[in-house]
Amino acid sequence: MKARIILFLFFMATNFSIAQTSQTEVFDEFKSLYQELKNFKDNNDFKKYGFATGGPYHIWLKKVRNLKSNPNSKSLIKRGFVVGELEALGLEYVASKGKETEVTIFFNKIFKEAISTKN
Repeated sequence: MKARIILFLFFMATNFSIAQTSQTEVFDEFKSLYQELKNFKDNNDFKKYGFATGGPYHIWLKKVRNLKSNPNSKSLIKRGFVVGELEALGLEYVASKGKETEVTIFFNKIFKEAISTKN
């Protein structure tokens, strides 16, 4: 019985540590998702379908929302933004069909400065 409890505790601790991502991993994931958005925002299929369910970019939006729900994503506030702003940038690109607007320029400036800062 004691061995089962120890095994259970080990299993729970292992799964918990796998589920939790560090602040650095959150920032790296943010940078990766931001770069993906910049790469596909001008694609014709993005302009046509946006983040529609079943479309090729719906998974990107799902990843952003998953990152947004990660407790460690709050650490990005120290860098001057939150993950929800990346989601807003993506949705703005849907509305503008990939074109730059005042909103996209604003968010891109914040994200570029945060990424280029060596912290």
